[in-house]
Amino acid sequence: MNHSYAHRRQIFRAGFWLRLVAASFVLLTVTWAKPLGLADVTELPKANGAGDIPDIMIELVPVKMGPAASRSKHLMLSSLRGRVTLLDLFWSRCPHCEEHAPHIAELYNQYRQRGVNVLGLATDRSDNPDDVASVKSFITKTKVNYPIGFITSEVVNLYADPKDRGVPQMVLFGADGKLVKRIIGWDEARGKELRQAIDAQLAKAPASKSTNQAKPASPKAKKS
Repeated sequence: MNHSYAHRRQIFRAGFWLRLVAASFVLLTVTWAKPLGLADVTELPKANGAGDIPDIMIELVPVKMGPAASRSKHLMLSSLRGRVTLLDLFWSRCPHCEEHAPHIAELYNQYRQRGVNVLGLATDRSDNPDDVASVKSFITKTKVNYPIGFITSEVVNLYADPKDRGVPQMVLFGADGKLVKRIIGWDEARGKELRQAIDAQLAKAPASKSTNQAKPASPKAKKS
């Protein structure tokens, strides 16, 4: 890793933490006794809260046009179980995130017909109009074609690396819902590593039909 990239990573991590603190502890003030890592929580929530992890509602970014357009306002993380799933954590004002997003869109195009889910999660505040506008601009500029939502404190503390909250950060789950890999930052080597991890999980997964889609949240569901 060269000094320039290491310096940028340091800036991105600092910016990420500042955004989390500024968001009135929306991302960092949690009910858990300590940050939970790979050894503590290893899977996506199960439907209807059947497992140990309560279901998590994700507020989707309202996009009316383009490849990321969605009519749904919310998505339950439990709906992603059953398919290999990638959570892509980013900040809309992070230049490195902006560089890497088109690669994730390309990856989604490559794997979506094989049943892979991709969900982008912005660390921006959903209650700040400027942040919402920034995320929408990010979506338009990077031409992402997968759903984008706003991150929650539960997602940060359950799935993000507890020692490195740098962005972009990709969290991969197998079709069984188990967390199998985290990758922080983006370059050609990391892209290759991610594709190899996805291929390995697809080899283990039962055949998925391309028509399967993540389910929007029920109107009666409560937001986490």
